[in-house]
Amino acid sequence: MARSVVVASGTANVQAVTGPFTLVGVSVRENAGTPAAAALVMRDGTTTGDPARVLVKLAASESKLLGPLSVEFASGIFVHRESGTSELVLYLE
Repeated sequence: MARSVVVASGTANVQAVTGPFTLVGVSVRENAGTPAAAALVMRDGTTTGDPARVLVKLAASESKLLGPLSVEFASGIFVHRESGTSELVLYLE
């Protein structure tokens, strides 16, 4: 059964989880006080230079539910927020 990990709203990069996981779904939304487009990359590791696994672009005030997925992460999930404000829920196995 999948477990959920909430990544709080923000503009900064964040280490969501460490260790090996399979990402089976993502709920993501752009939620800035003044709506604007957002873009983020979920990377396998701990830095902005680590391999990209999932790319997401959102229009102002847009939300998306991605899944079912089966994306393997060996070292953890680093959320690289390239632009805008976003909030995520990751579903992991």
